[in-house]
Amino acid sequence: MPSPFSLANPMTAFQVWFVVYLYLLPFLLYATWAALSVMDLSERSEVSGRMRWGALVILVPLLGGAWYLLTAAGTLKRSSRIPIVIAGLVVWLIPLAIGIWLAGGPLGPKALS
Repeated sequence: MPSPFSLANPMTAFQVWFVVYLYLLPFLLYATWAALSVMDLSERSEVSGRMRWGALVILVPLLGGAWYLLTAAGTLKRSSRIPIVIAGLVVWLIPLAIGIWLAGGPLGPKALS
């Protein structure tokens, strides 16, 4: 089974962009949203709420951090939390849709054989 980081020979600029940008960006979003959420959680006073939200943020990769930032974060202003989440999704999903469209169909191990 090929790795998502394996590139066919000769590799093209599209392949490099697709692998680096579209496979690694969700990890960057997770790290950003989780870090902001954990920083905000450290400012909360009730311990039980911190534990539940912390578990959600850490154990549910992208959705946990985004959900916490949109609904329960208190340190950051709402006018800055919403654009952080929306811009992250737009920066990730629009190029992903374009990349899949340019690739011409479903991507995966069966498409490579």
